[in-house]
Amino acid sequence: MTIKKRLFYSNVLMAIAPLAAFLILFSVAGEMEDTFFKDTDDEEIRTADEPLFEIQNLIDNSDPVLLIENSDAQRELLEKTAAKGYHLEAAQGSRVLFSNVTGKEKSRIAKYVNPVVPSHAQSDPRTLWVYKDEKKFLRYSVETISPPLVFIAAGIKEKKQEKEMEAGSIAVIITGGVLLIAAAIFIVILVSLFLANRMVKNIVLPLDNLSEGAQRIQEGNLDEDIPFGGVEELEKVCGAFNEMQRRLKANIQKNGIYEQNRKEMLAGISHDLRTPLTSIKNYVKGLQDDIAKTPEKQREYLDVVYRKSCVMEVLINQLFLFSKLETGNLPFQFKPVPIQKYMVTVLDSLEYDLKKNNAALTLNSSCTGEAVLLDTEQMTRVITNILDNSVKYNPGRHINITVTVLPVRETGKLVIRIQDDGVGVPEKQFSHLFESFYRGDESRNNYAEGSGLGLAIAKNIVIAHNGNISAENQNGLAITITLPMEKENES
Repeated sequence: MTIKKRLFYSNVLMAIAPLAAFLILFSVAGEMEDTFFKDTDDEEIRTADEPLFEIQNLIDNSDPVLLIENSDAQRELLEKTAAKGYHLEAAQGSRVLFSNVTGKEKSRIAKYVNPVVPSHAQSDPRTLWVYKDEKKFLRYSVETISPPLVFIAAGIKEKKQEKEMEAGSIAVIITGGVLLIAAAIFIVILVSLFLANRMVKNIVLPLDNLSEGAQRIQEGNLDEDIPFGGVEELEKVCGAFNEMQRRLKANIQKNGIYEQNRKEMLAGISHDLRTPLTSIKNYVKGLQDDIAKTPEKQREYLDVVYRKSCVMEVLINQLFLFSKLETGNLPFQFKPVPIQKYMVTVLDSLEYDLKKNNAALTLNSSCTGEAVLLDTEQMTRVITNILDNSVKYNPGRHINITVTVLPVRETGKLVIRIQDDGVGVPEKQFSHLFESFYRGDESRNNYAEGSGLGLAIAKNIVIAHNGNISAENQNGLAITITLPMEKENES
């Protein structure tokens, strides 16, 4: 997930989570309040919601005779009165006919159960309604043949309890509100900590790793990759940073190799130029000192100077060519060339010099009209350098050189294999064979073996042709050049 999306979702979550939690807690608090205020005291008589005269009407509508004698009529009146929220007692004289008034209720209204009408009561001779001492009370007399029936209806709820309940309700509401606010704050803090932890894990830590990695690179430590993970953008940045570090390390190693090669090249140039230059200097000095006094001796000295000068010229030209190849400044003129015709022409031009050096040349080719994109001048230089090496490194021996040209149509490649039957190359020297200024004679005392640039130049030219070159010992030295074929020339 991107950083932009993470920040958006984090902000939304921080807004929604506390609101959702608040609604849930509010709902739970409401249920708790309903449960808390539920009346569970079965002995208390709840306050009547109907006026007392409704109780009086119930009594008036009942048959006094049935109420005295019939238990069903008594039970029915008690039930109706209870439905109104009152307990009822009926007495005739000193005898209680029926009652569901509890002893606790009787003690609370005892002072009102007498025929004397208190000054605070509103009544007629038969009826007493009392609203006093937090009580609702009805005493009602019904005349009969016998002593009158006296009904007492009590609906009791103390104001003290109501006040306590109201105070408790307010306290619960306040407490609930405080708890809800505290819970909301806690949830906001919790969500913020969670999101901050995620941000630290997914953003800050990779940034710290990136900073530490940059510091390591600054100190020259390129061996340790930067650990990464988390958001997509930082994964890409850390991955790119690691790739940059690997490439930087490879370039430093490559530059180290180049620097080593440069040092070896300078040493080789100094040595290879110093040898002919010293020889020229000595012969010129001999001429100056009249050591060569005869015209024949002078001619001999001048011939040596000329040959050594030519050797220096060849070396300097090869060095100049190699430098241009290394820097990519040598222009190539590529064009499709029929490979069969080209190889015949090149080898014919070299055959005479090879025979003079006791070497026999053979061409084996299975090509017909295949063509290769070549710079003929530079490719001729490659083949010439390889053949010259075969002669130079096998002095005094008759050698046979076989050039095989083989098209591999399945891969679209052309193989040119140049093999001699000479002494070959020691295995330890193969890894250096195509390096600049490398010669089998590590002391470089035998200058006749060449400058050591021939195969290095050949390698660079082949690579410029999008090909590759390799060597192996197989009854002598075999060098294989592989080039991409351009097309077949049917004409």
